[in-house]
Amino acid sequence: MNNSILLKRAMKVLNLSGVALAEKVTALREDDKRTAPETISRWLTGTNQPDPFLMGWISELVRSKLRSNGNDAPIVRYPNSSGLIIGVTNAKGGVGTTTVAMNLAAIAKKSLRAKTTIIFADCGKTTQSEKCREDMSDLFINSPELTPDEVVAYQPKAGEVVIVDVSTALVKDSIDWASSPTEETAIPDSFLCKFQPDIYLIPVDLDGYFDVKTTASVLNSGALQAPVQILHRPRGMSLTFADTAMKCGLDVSSDVFCPFFIPQSVSPEFHFPRSVIGGWQNQEQEHYHYQLFEHLLNFVGGEITEATDGIEDMSLAELLDLAESR
Repeated sequence: MNNSILLKRAMKVLNLSGVALAEKVTALREDDKRTAPETISRWLTGTNQPDPFLMGWISELVRSKLRSNGNDAPIVRYPNSSGLIIGVTNAKGGVGTTTVAMNLAAIAKKSLRAKTTIIFADCGKTTQSEKCREDMSDLFINSPELTPDEVVAYQPKAGEVVIVDVSTALVKDSIDWASSPTEETAIPDSFLCKFQPDIYLIPVDLDGYFDVKTTASVLNSGALQAPVQILHRPRGMSLTFADTAMKCGLDVSSDVFCPFFIPQSVSPEFHFPRSVIGGWQNQEQEHYHYQLFEHLLNFVGGEITEATDGIEDMSLAELLDLAESR
């Protein structure tokens, strides 16, 4: 990325106009000469390239602003420059896909202070989906109503976390369900065959044979066009879930399974904060879903680091990505 573009982004982050920047640069000069606003304009248009020393000074201004704003939230490094898309789904209803999706969105927004969007794919305007969108809106989480084709085409902005709650209907319509549990195949040009998130998360209670069988069918169909992690969400404590999974050909020790589980809460209420300034309703569930988000991010090559560990060594482009995501 050239310096003209970086300078333009930095001026927006620092809330500096061309005139204000010209005055600041003039004040720094030791030759008593004046930097005109027209000079700034030529830098921004690329007619003249900004001086490297100027860009170094701009970098420190952005770095200083990040420090002074109390940005103590962890720094999220994504596997690519276009943010992160997590698809949460299963063909079996009642396994908690929406609950997990909303908790992950709350973690991204509240705990990590990332630009966050949640999409309830193909859920329509039901009373439940409208209530979910309202809860997300209270946290300033974007929740657009998109068609399946619009979901497929959605491109996240830099640093944006997108959680897509894929409805069971979309999953079922993407798979040719055969009479034999090992013969399900993906339907070409269906939603799942076109949708390519960074990773899929499949919540399931591994104690339930039908739940596991349905999950295995989705995996065996080849419809999921991304790495997959299966999350065990037990309704109760049992030591037989591994045997139940194995009966359907799923080995819980394989890499496709999250190395931990999240017990379903006895409360029917959502656990996340009720407002952008509120605290979590259930700190245990906050811990579980923070751990889950970090695991999914690490699985696809990203990471979460403490703010103080990274800011000092960041380039201007990295500093701007961080500032713009807050």
